[in-house]
Amino acid sequence: MIQVRKFSSSEFDERVDFFDRMARTKWLGSLHEELIRATGTWKGKRILDVGCGTGRLLMRGAEDTTEVTGVDLSPCMIERSKQLFGETKGPKSWAFLTADAEALPFRGNSFSITVSACVLFLMPDPEKVLSEMARVTYGTVALLNPSRVNGIKASAQYVEKHRLTGEEKDFLIQWGRVAEHRHRFSENELTQMMERCGWRNVVHANNLDGLALLTTAQRA
Repeated sequence: MIQVRKFSSSEFDERVDFFDRMARTKWLGSLHEELIRATGTWKGKRILDVGCGTGRLLMRGAEDTTEVTGVDLSPCMIERSKQLFGETKGPKSWAFLTADAEALPFRGNSFSITVSACVLFLMPDPEKVLSEMARVTYGTVALLNPSRVNGIKASAQYVEKHRLTGEEKDFLIQWGRVAEHRHRFSENELTQMMERCGWRNVVHANNLDGLALLTTAQRA
């Protein structure tokens, strides 16, 4: 596994608009929907999003639950999430907190379902994050990461094949560019890592012609 540095909160603060526009692309929106479907029903469940960004993923599933919580390293991302949920019809209970994925500010077994999109592959110590998720979750986790084959070349081929243009194109290629310098997990590698961190029944599914890896697991 490659060595990567940890991003600072200020680096994300500076790119709130960038990440919010990316979360509203059709390709990432479809991945968010697949991630939600993979967790099963959210009805009556307590949902946590680790690295929630501007809250777009949680908003997609908010109508089916009564309680969602998002955490992000960036205070500006958290403020944007609060604004989004304050302006639209969301669940009865929602909370957004500035927090580090490596040290989640919750008691053990606090959440039924934990989701995390495009976060784990950025972290210097993915196992520490997976262990924290396992500590605070008593049910299911669902993760979205770039696959082992993701990169500038592969994303450019996808763009050409599916005739993406504008920000749909730009953000997908940027995702591939970042992936080349962060973690790109194989299914076997991620399975072993998750099992060491207290997860079982790890299942992977490829999406976006193999560019995206969606992973679900249960608490051991």
